[in-house]
Amino acid sequence: MSTTTTLRPSEIAVITSGRLASTTAFRIVYPLLPFLSHTFATTLQQVATLVAIQTAASLISPVGGRLAERFGEKNIMIAGLLLFIMGGALCATADVFLLFQIGYLCIGLGTALYIPSGQSYLSARSEYSQRGRILGIFEIAWAISAIIGVAPLMYLIDMQDSIRMAYLIIIAIGAINVILLSRLPASPVHAATQSTPLSFRDILRQPAVWVLLCFPFLTFGGNDLFFVTQSQWLADAIRADESMLGTLFVGIGIAELLGSSAVVAFSDQIGKRRSVIIGFVITSVLLILMAFTSNWWLLMVEIFLFYLIIEYAIVASFPLISEAMPHARATIMSLMSAAVGVGRIFSSLGSAWLYTTGGMYLIATTAAVCSCLGLVALARSSLTPKS
Repeated sequence: MSTTTTLRPSEIAVITSGRLASTTAFRIVYPLLPFLSHTFATTLQQVATLVAIQTAASLISPVGGRLAERFGEKNIMIAGLLLFIMGGALCATADVFLLFQIGYLCIGLGTALYIPSGQSYLSARSEYSQRGRILGIFEIAWAISAIIGVAPLMYLIDMQDSIRMAYLIIIAIGAINVILLSRLPASPVHAATQSTPLSFRDILRQPAVWVLLCFPFLTFGGNDLFFVTQSQWLADAIRADESMLGTLFVGIGIAELLGSSAVVAFSDQIGKRRSVIIGFVITSVLLILMAFTSNWWLLMVEIFLFYLIIEYAIVASFPLISEAMPHARATIMSLMSAAVGVGRIFSSLGSAWLYTTGGMYLIATTAAVCSCLGLVALARSSLTPKS
């Protein structure tokens, strides 16, 4: 399906900035887990359910995809941010862990609506030959959130010994972006581009779709084992506190910014499919190396390279998947988001057990095996472009 690039830089910037708030709220949970465990007087395994809750919400992404194709991606992005603001308000005022969990459920639901709709909006108005650059810019919000979102908020939380002000700031960012999004042009409705649009059931009846979805389920879910346990691992290994973890996230954010920027600069020339395969293979090797590295400075170099390359591989996968079924793009992108969410649910629920059983050795091995199996699924996919 051919499209014409009609996006203005200001429109790309608005949609990208709209993702910043939800991404910051999503990412801050990982380094915040030990602090939340202490604040709410609960165990690490119990607070890790926050990751499961917000990622479980991604299971509604396919519903959001169908709504986006019917009512337009712009409207669904706005609805997602409104849900996010509601969740942030609950987190800011929570005095018991249950209320905080409910808040993160709303944040997860809002994010599940926003991201696939944003990806679809940008994809529908851009040529595939330029989509690596455009979606790469959109995904830069993930990296920027670590630098200007997670790290400063972690410093604020450490200084105030409270999470309230941090979540009020996140809410304010979300509210500003609702106003900015309301001024965008209406997004196209993709299902109308074919005379007999595929139903959700027709899409899911295709074995090729399920093969394709195994890729994000295994690769994203497998690597999330490391993301969930890294803060506790570093706290155990070097007694890292919230401030130190915030500093680490600055380095991680720089690495991810370089990775996203590399997609913008190189993925359209190298090829999205080749970029994804090479990237996940290298990160699997780095995971194994990290588990067996005892030198702190060498470990920091390995962590930096890991985040740089995995960001490149992950971001390159979005334009690749976006062309799998152009006539049902919002649905496919939301199904990918749901597959990622299911993978992360398994990771968040099993990560604590794996870590306490075999430490980072077992975490790294399991994540590497899952990534390689996911690449096998991608290689067997008949839906994605070969370049």
